[in-house]
Amino acid sequence: MTGKLMMSGGLGALALLSALGAPWAGGPAAGTAARSHPAQLTSVLSVCAPGAPSLTVQGTGTVTAVPDLLNISLGVETTAATANAALAANDTKSQAMVATLVASGVAKAQIQTSGLSVQPNYNNSGRITSYVVDNYVSANLLDIAKAGSVVDAVAAVVGNAVRVNGLNFGFQHPSALVGQAEAAAVRQAQAQAAAMAAAAKLTLKQICSIHEDSNSTPTPQPLPGMAATARPSTPIEAGTQQVTASVTVTYLLGATPTSAP
Repeated sequence: MTGKLMMSGGLGALALLSALGAPWAGGPAAGTAARSHPAQLTSVLSVCAPGAPSLTVQGTGTVTAVPDLLNISLGVETTAATANAALAANDTKSQAMVATLVASGVAKAQIQTSGLSVQPNYNNSGRITSYVVDNYVSANLLDIAKAGSVVDAVAAVVGNAVRVNGLNFGFQHPSALVGQAEAAAVRQAQAQAAAMAAAAKLTLKQICSIHEDSNSTPTPQPLPGMAATARPSTPIEAGTQQVTASVTVTYLLGATPTSAP
């Protein structure tokens, strides 16, 4: 009965098999053929026959790394007696903000409008007293070390109208980290299966299936919004983030060979 490899994600089926370093249907020769011809992987792994002794284990792998990407939400807030006046003032300052980001080395393709609102302000009698306009952009900074100076430069141009709505750290190429986490998850599953089989005086004959349960790309930790003020070198620290992956591996079990008398 021909089975299939069940997984998806950054590392890929061949790398998962390599990380396992364990026997699978077809033996070493089949493994070599699978590495040479990825399309043949579906015929390399066999699904355990119903009722056959098997062992299913789960493994989790985590990789910790320093982020190399910062997504920052910057905005301009203006207030005026009329909506048109508030929009006009905001337009001028928002253009200056974007121009400053570009001049600071942020590529135009890494800047995107993320929010625009026009809202009235009311007094206690319910009458409109003014209008407030908020215009936010989301910018990806690829050089975190310069992030503080970028914020300072925007604040210097926009003045008290500047708003910093939040910071999210991440990775420019997360798939490599996801792959490392998947490999670590597979190795943990293999070690657990080997220990359990040995305790039961059984052997791991072959892999029946490998399934990637989930993988977690870095979850950015947003920082509370705050009004920024111009000052030298606003401190922005990247810290570290974790990438986690989880896999389920099923093995076909066999009896431990007995020594001849």
